[in-house]
Amino acid sequence: MFKKTLAAVAAAAALCVGSVQAADNVNVAVINVPLIMHEIPQAKASQEALAKEFGPRQQELRTLEEEGKKLASQLQSGSLKGEAATEAQRHLAQLQSDFNLKARALQEDANKRGQQEQVRLGTLVQQAVDAIAKERGLQLVLRGDSVVYAVTAIDISQDVIKRVSAQQANGSKK
Repeated sequence: MFKKTLAAVAAAAALCVGSVQAADNVNVAVINVPLIMHEIPQAKASQEALAKEFGPRQQELRTLEEEGKKLASQLQSGSLKGEAATEAQRHLAQLQSDFNLKARALQEDANKRGQQEQVRLGTLVQQAVDAIAKERGLQLVLRGDSVVYAVTAIDISQDVIKRVSAQQANGSKK
């Protein structure tokens, strides 16, 4: 069974190589998506906007955490007795519940917004790749992370970065 599968894969690979070699002037390019997403100014601006958007909620969580630690420390030290200790335990339980609820909500909201930003940035990058491919008559653009070897001459990542960066400079927020 394994030998038949291996033979089929080898035959398919040979056919693909043969058809690529038979095509006249196949124009191929490679892009490094992680590099592009790291270098474009829109990604940096997006990270800053998300930090600003969720900063107050993160600060609120830090405040709740500090208050809870202080209360837990007082309870452990034994400085609170009787009714004060009971009240402090109830308050600590309420703080922990509030913290967990708010932390979960923050995580969900931050993940959702992060995904929205990734889609928006991905669209900008895809538009730039499409435009460059069309201008250069490229027939195939591959993600560099799935390519085993490519010469730097066919890597258009820097061109994509420049194109997307120019959209930022022009004030385009598509």
